Amino acid sequence: MAETRIGIKKAMVDWAFGLTDLSDEKKAIILDETRWLQKDFNNYLNPTVNQLSLFATKLHVPFGNLLLDTPPKLESIRLAFRTQNNAPATVSLNVRETIYEMQRKQAWFKHESGYALEHLDFVGVAKNIDLLESLQILKRLVKWEHCSSPRELYNDLRDKIAKLGVLVMQKGGVGLGTNRPIDVRELRAFVMLDEYAPLIFINQKDSYTARVFSLIHEFVHILRGTDELLNEIDKDVQEERIINGISASFLMPECEFVEKFSTENLDKTAKYFNVSSEAAAIRAYNLNLINSVDEVKLDNGNQLANKKKKSGGNPYKNALSLNDGRYMAAVVSAQDTGRILPTQAASLIGISLKMLDKTVQNYNEREATK
Repeated sequence: MAETRIGIKKAMVDWAFGLTDLSDEKKAIILDETRWLQKDFNNYLNPTVNQLSLFATKLHVPFGNLLLDTPPKLESIRLAFRTQNNAPATVSLNVRETIYEMQRKQAWFKHESGYALEHLDFVGVAKNIDLLESLQILKRLVKWEHCSSPRELYNDLRDKIAKLGVLVMQKGGVGLGTNRPIDVRELRAFVMLDEYAPLIFINQKDSYTARVFSLIHEFVHILRGTDELLNEIDKDVQEERIINGISASFLMPECEFVEKFSTENLDKTAKYFNVSSEAAAIRAYNLNLINSVDEVKLDNGNQLANKKKKSGGNPYKNALSLNDGRYMAAVVSAQDTGRILPTQAASLIGISLKMLDKTVQNYNEREATK
């Protein structure tokens, strides 16, 4: 039986090579190894579906876009990123694809899961009010409790925020593999505002102390009804400062912080509250416990990323940890009742089809022990 081939425009191939984030050396290798891109090949620019899919995967570009007659315009990404120094991120392909994946998950959950039926009154409840009032609202919704480690605190806060109706997702790379990590220096977290299915994304490559702060920071964004970068950069910087102040005040409650603070051992103070030494120093300065952040020695250690993890672990449990619990319940339920096919279920979870049955089994076992 003859292979089915697709005619691809040369302009779309040029667009793909121009868009990809690969090095010139890697692009040259792909060009040289792809037979249907050779002008002397009798099926020049006429790949099979599998060949085109492989080409799209190698170049990190959307498969569907290659079928167009003219290059698409990349839509503007205007999300309030958690980046280093609170600067808007340069949107790489890795970050852009992560955003699109979260948009797809949010849209499915909101419109098709049957779980997002309740209007969440806390979305935007703190809009245009001051820091102290916003802090009180945050405290009413989420209770801070001392935990023995940043990981324990992160999981505790993630669970509490998720129970309010927020989808809390995390991931450290793009796609199914590990060869396209999301650079922490570019992106730590972002929020997608919605009154029925707000979503917070956390970069899993970040340290747990940074994840804790990012999680609360993004939740405050939801309370204040802000997820897009504002047109006036000064206003945006001011809003970020307010949100940082609210987050720090929540994670380091004043009375407890004053009691535990030690100028001689700032790291001990930071460790108690599961925050970075820098965050503890800024909090101390804002509470007039020190005259300058420079008074104390900062030892941030590895604040950008977790220590290198040992390979291995349970890949099915790892897959579950990437997704919000309510979201997983919705996907598993939809597949069990036949509302979505296994291929769609695997795609919505973010795993390969061959991992689906074992992942669902692990999910059911986990839920049975609760």
